[in-house]
Amino acid sequence: MASTSTRTTLKTHFNTGDQPTQQNFYDLIESTVNITDDSVINGSVKFAEGVANITGVVAPTITAKTQMANGFSAALVKNTHYLTPTDGAAFTATLPLQGSSTVGDTIILEWHTVIDTTAVQKVGTSGEYFMVGSTIYRTTGADASAVGLIKTVDVADGAADDFANFIGLTNSGPGIGSMAIITFNGATWRMEANLTSSGTGVAANLSAFAQS
Repeated sequence: MASTSTRTTLKTHFNTGDQPTQQNFYDLIESTVNITDDSVINGSVKFAEGVANITGVVAPTITAKTQMANGFSAALVKNTHYLTPTDGAAFTATLPLQGSSTVGDTIILEWHTVIDTTAVQKVGTSGEYFMVGSTIYRTTGADASAVGLIKTVDVADGAADDFANFIGLTNSGPGIGSMAIITFNGATWRMEANLTSSGTGVAANLSAFAQS
């Protein structure tokens, strides 16, 4: 079992003239990371600077995707990759409370089904606002050769936007392949959503951040 003693406490056992006990040495050894024994570190670890590995990629340890039930109305579980309900109907999904979340917690929403026309799929927690600058990218409905390719963006203000509303609309979206990645920065949840079109793209996507 790892030692819970701080460095300050450990140092007090090894001053000149001290006679450290077996337990003192045990605590000292257990307070360090061993590259053989500790290939996996349980719990939350904070790094003062960036993290790098040989591939240059750092990702949450998500090993499967979780299908949300039709009519979903519950809290999302952190560090989970969700597929939105297969019926495309409205749902309300709350985020874990900020006070019970940890830096680096991640939730992913992926759409394999077009949202029903006028249906609203809501994600957020009342009174807990998305990080300022969180974004929802969506198609514009521009009448030009690039129809369905031009994007607009809705940006969270950090002061009132506690829900992201994904609104179904014919030939607009969100469509199949839409994705929202939600991460916790230690104070607030941050969302980056990129929405595809549900058809020709001639209609403007209405999805946006909003106040509950």
